[in-house]
Amino acid sequence: MATVIPPILRLLRQHLPVAIALILFAATPAAYGDDMAASDDLADFSLEELLSTEITTLSRKAESLVSAPAAVHVISQSDIRRSGARSIPELLRLVPGMQVAQLDGNKWAVTSRGNNGRFAPRLLVLMDGRTLYNPMLTGVQWDVQDTDISAIERIEVIRGPGSTMWGSNAVNGVVNIITKHAADTQGGNLGIAGGMQGYETTVRYGTVNGDSSIRLFARYFDRDGNTSELGFDTDDYSEMARFGGRYDWDGSEDSAFTMTFELYDGESGEYRLSRTLTPPYQSAVDTFTPVSGAFAMAHWSRDLGDDSAFEIRAYFDTHERDTYTYTEAIETFDVDIQHSFPIGKIHNFMWGLNYRSSTDETTSTFEISILPANENLYRYSAFVQDEISLFDGRARLTIGSKFEHNEFSDDDLEIEPSVRLSFNISDNQAVWASVAEAVRVPSRGERGGSVLSAVIPPGADPLFPVPLPTAVYLTGSPTMTPEDFTSYEAGYRMRTQDLHLDVALFYVTNRNLRDIGSGAPSCEPGGGNPILDPTCLFTSTYVQAPLVLNNDGEQDTMGVELFVSRQMSERWRLQGDYTYFRYADVNYNLTDALEFPEDSPDHQVSLRSSTDINENFELDVMFRWVDELESQGVDAYSAVDVRAAWTPMPGLSIAAVGRNLFADDHLEFTSELADLLPVLIEPEAFVEVRWGF
Repeated sequence: MATVIPPILRLLRQHLPVAIALILFAATPAAYGDDMAASDDLADFSLEELLSTEITTLSRKAESLVSAPAAVHVISQSDIRRSGARSIPELLRLVPGMQVAQLDGNKWAVTSRGNNGRFAPRLLVLMDGRTLYNPMLTGVQWDVQDTDISAIERIEVIRGPGSTMWGSNAVNGVVNIITKHAADTQGGNLGIAGGMQGYETTVRYGTVNGDSSIRLFARYFDRDGNTSELGFDTDDYSEMARFGGRYDWDGSEDSAFTMTFELYDGESGEYRLSRTLTPPYQSAVDTFTPVSGAFAMAHWSRDLGDDSAFEIRAYFDTHERDTYTYTEAIETFDVDIQHSFPIGKIHNFMWGLNYRSSTDETTSTFEISILPANENLYRYSAFVQDEISLFDGRARLTIGSKFEHNEFSDDDLEIEPSVRLSFNISDNQAVWASVAEAVRVPSRGERGGSVLSAVIPPGADPLFPVPLPTAVYLTGSPTMTPEDFTSYEAGYRMRTQDLHLDVALFYVTNRNLRDIGSGAPSCEPGGGNPILDPTCLFTSTYVQAPLVLNNDGEQDTMGVELFVSRQMSERWRLQGDYTYFRYADVNYNLTDALEFPEDSPDHQVSLRSSTDINENFELDVMFRWVDELESQGVDAYSAVDVRAAWTPMPGLSIAAVGRNLFADDHLEFTSELADLLPVLIEPEAFVEVRWGF
């Protein structure tokens, strides 16, 4: 299937402007489209509506946000529209406690509560329940996680473990991107944005026929790169075409069916180091990575009555990536079922099953290899959870556990229990606490990968001055096992019509973490240890010095996350957040020779102002300050994002957006694989026009 995707998307990219012109020619302006609907700001909500705000990701069913026993934040439709964001990582900057850093024009480091990186391995990201986690190198490939942002209903973010419900890798948090029902995106919608760093176009059309509704969208963007530390332009550009849709059927009072699909094809540029065994041994190169993929997902749910419900979700996902150093093609099939029902008057029980299979193919180069080249992985899991109502419903005790079989565990079974308690002090105030265990499963690369990290010229190593170049490889180990985490959390939440306050504290013990140890050097080709038998140096071309991954690392993390939202007047809202994070105790092999690499700032602050100047004009200003990452050479920086939007007529919105203003060109993060050269993130400005018809 994957081989069919690139031709389809290339045709779309070639003919998308013509398709847009035809739609505009045939369309006639109508009343407000869904994206320019009446304001959904908090000032328009009654207290009752505020208190009934529901989330679904934490317990896999609808529950009140006020009394949710976890650190939960919701990015609303209003937040999405007024942010001016053009990517999902930019939206996640709105969440307190999230650590979001841009590496270059298309790569991001995104996580919460530490251990951030380009391949941040401990944050699980979902879209409508479909996992976006990459099992090859861990983490999320953010350059391909794109969609029609205006069709996102909300983004629910859980900071802290979500493994009991969602399984391994949901350690530091869960992000669930929830898209709108097709019936909520009717008519046509055209969005065009362009400015200092490229342009993008999104066209969407939705219609209703009886009990069925459908929407289709096409999207294309071409974004420029940034600059190097020496001040010249870099090719960290991105270009992508995407086509997708959603179908919803609500033909029964107790059943619903949803089908979604997307296809994409594009390129991601990068400014990187190329390493060789001949002088100059390493050099800077601009290169690009062709990427393509597709998915299809079906979801059926049925209300069985008496607070009982059953649902099943299944999807197929395929993608290909052809990097400068290796290629990967991965196909994933996943099926998930869950059933909830009451037991007596105070118990609400839920159980679920999941099966996932993943098939991959890779090719290798001198700089990176993953062995075996082809592998099939399978995962089976089940969960149970009991929600117990106490004190006439003022308190909830939730007890549950995930039981997961994967091919990387020593015991062949991972158990991930959690206990959560919430207590409603009043109708609009609650305190909560939780204890949870979670695991992070190693990736294919961590068990069988090898990445060239450096080439030391002959005689340049004072500890081992050999007459041959030395290739230093970061090498995976087949003995790598899952990492273990125990999280202790507590919090307080209050919501009134004018004030929203959320405070969360956490302490996490982390054991069996990924660490690095020294392996035995060898002469290549031919083998032989040059320390024990120096004669092999005369018959070889280079020395290979491995740094081998193991599970010897330990650390404790702790922090405080504070969020405040205040409706200052009918037309003005202020939001602010502060995050304090630190590693309380660190024990890694690499600290014997190196400083522990900072991957998350100690302090983060943001302040956001949203103002309706009048009925037709909106002004949003967000200030961000991020602390330094000293060992990465990343200085503390502050930036301002501004959006000014004008609605001259129903259905038409024109917005001017500035991002990273007053920050100058600045470095935000460096790649943990030492493969990318530092790229300075530039201020940018663009104009966005959106028309609903």
